Amino acid sequence: MVKYIIKRIFQSVLVILLVVCVVFSLLRLMPSDYFFTEDELIKFTEAQKYAKLERLGLMKICPNCEGTGLVNGEACVECRENELQVKGTGYVKRSTLAQLGDFFRDMLQVRVFNAKGKEVKSIEPMNLFSYLSQKFKTGENPFGELKEGYYTKLKFNLGKSIRLEKNQYVTDVIAAKMAISMRIGLVSLAVSLVLGVVLGVLQARYKDKLFDNIGTGYTVIVNAVPKLVIYTIIMIAGATIFNLPMRYDAMAEKPWELNKDYIRLATLKGLSDRKVMFRHVLKNAFVPLVQYLPYSILLTVGGSLLVETFFAVPGMGPELTTSIGRYDLNLVQGIVMLYATMGIFGVFLGDLLMTLIDPRIKLTGKGDVR
Repeated sequence: MVKYIIKRIFQSVLVILLVVCVVFSLLRLMPSDYFFTEDELIKFTEAQKYAKLERLGLMKICPNCEGTGLVNGEACVECRENELQVKGTGYVKRSTLAQLGDFFRDMLQVRVFNAKGKEVKSIEPMNLFSYLSQKFKTGENPFGELKEGYYTKLKFNLGKSIRLEKNQYVTDVIAAKMAISMRIGLVSLAVSLVLGVVLGVLQARYKDKLFDNIGTGYTVIVNAVPKLVIYTIIMIAGATIFNLPMRYDAMAEKPWELNKDYIRLATLKGLSDRKVMFRHVLKNAFVPLVQYLPYSILLTVGGSLLVETFFAVPGMGPELTTSIGRYDLNLVQGIVMLYATMGIFGVFLGDLLMTLIDPRIKLTGKGDVR
């Protein structure tokens, strides 16, 4: 069991790293203009644009001409071969592999905060490797002597937002919106689980009767009617009947079957309907339910695109599509990494929960196993 868990964790980490590398490489195929805001594209000179691309790690000063663009009075051959000899800028493009190495190297950063917990923007954050190597060599804080109340803190880093939340760390943007989406998602998940299980048991208990027919009709209607129509009805009903706000205020499975052999056997043994439902039907029904429970809980951080857009909820739901539409490449990269991590580990935790609920399910071995 332990060997299997270690193996699955290792496989999950490899898949996440592969997803990150692929997304990172694809985004780096985009034209360099997408790394600037609209204002920067209009106001920046060519020299300023290349200087920013150097700060972002997309380009570097040509080592052959040392950024002058000239060697012995002639155009630098290396710059010309890289097709970046523009008005003597002397910049050359860095390889995607080198940029990817910087991304993983800087994923953990040491930053300086003041007494109020606000990051000191005047001091450039330092990657963990550089921080530790300098501290071990000199024995002193690489940032120098800090003011009273100031302190350093290790932070997860995925770069800064380029367009949507300019100069804000991607992790900070995601964390703020994720909290709102999780709050709404967990409440809706809890309600749906409680009502879904209870109504499913009742439909199974009174199969082919009025209650079952009403429940089946409701299921058909909900799946047939477009979601936006349902949201509109909920919004209008909530506002007119319950006096609820029409927009978000930031401040303020299948029915059970009773024809299984083990159910018939339990009934023949003389067990009451109540005991059959709770000891057998409900217990076995929870096995497929718990498999997707961790996955559902973890993915509440992703929010709902339609719900959050329709009710103007400032959560994670529309963030991915918006960041793609605005070409905020760092934010796209961070959100994809978050979704990949939540999805992969959600399924993994679901498999483990199934073994706890039903000992007959084995995660290793031969035959009908996962």
